[in-house]
Amino acid sequence: MTVTLEDVALITGLAIDGRPLCMSTDSDGWREQMIALIGMAPTEAEADVEEGEEKKKRERKVVGAAFTWIQNNFVTCPPDATDDVIQTHARVYMWYIVSRTLFPDSTGKNAPWMWLKALTVFDSKWSWGSATLAYLYRQLDDACCRITDSAGIGGNLLLLSVWSWERLPVGCPKSVRFDPWYADEHDELRRPTWAYKWDIVSEMTNDVNLMYQKYIAELDTITPEQVEWQPYGAGESLGYTEEFRLNPMCLRDKDLWLMRCPLICNWAVEFHLPHRVYRQFGLFQPHPPDWVDTDKALHRLDRRRQRKIKDWEKHHASYVTRF
Repeated sequence: MTVTLEDVALITGLAIDGRPLCMSTDSDGWREQMIALIGMAPTEAEADVEEGEEKKKRERKVVGAAFTWIQNNFVTCPPDATDDVIQTHARVYMWYIVSRTLFPDSTGKNAPWMWLKALTVFDSKWSWGSATLAYLYRQLDDACCRITDSAGIGGNLLLLSVWSWERLPVGCPKSVRFDPWYADEHDELRRPTWAYKWDIVSEMTNDVNLMYQKYIAELDTITPEQVEWQPYGAGESLGYTEEFRLNPMCLRDKDLWLMRCPLICNWAVEFHLPHRVYRQFGLFQPHPPDWVDTDKALHRLDRRRQRKIKDWEKHHASYVTRF
């Protein structure tokens, strides 16, 4: 089992069709470029000092802004704002959401410059859905292999959580409730995604270490019969819920859910191999599935180990073409 493009589309509503999110991450002159985009940039002192901590000498400077800096400077859009000011606040808001929700690292403190750079043009046609899945795959891989300095995990954990809650009888909240959706019925794009089913969940109050051991034990004993293989329905009922009407953005790229392709998020290239989990799509699962070389060398690529690589679109040209 694994998270697939189907889960990304239905839970997040992100676009799958589009250009692979693969660009130059060269940070030379990033402050000047940030000022040109949003009117200001954190000073070197603001970037180096984290809130509540003493100044430390760090091997690598922060290329971006702390979330606290963004909140302090862009929390409210002026009521008499011009169109330019409104667009600036919209861009910063998107940068904040992209950095904190789609591509968060294990620290959860900073919004990297490269995600703001990706928003230079609003209608850039990036495949945000495939990039989100590539980034999550890489974060899961790093956490399992312990190849990072941090013991934490990044990536879109909301996506991972809802995927798990829908399919597995382990670690699922005991009670679920959501309020009626009162958005404008005439605007389909304001409807919720599948994640709205889990809008309000019961909080876990038990000991975390004890529950972790219990979850591991339960996961080891799960049988195929206990798994909900198609939680979103099938056929004509795909994406249908009795409680609310799904956002049409969730289903617009369903013809791409079964594609075998490299998923690209700058330095991270991971393969989408739905033929290994055909049962999640209601299809017959051959055993063993076709073998695909996912190239271990790709997993050794990251921003810290290959700092000299700046133009990832050029470096991953063959994978970009395949995508």
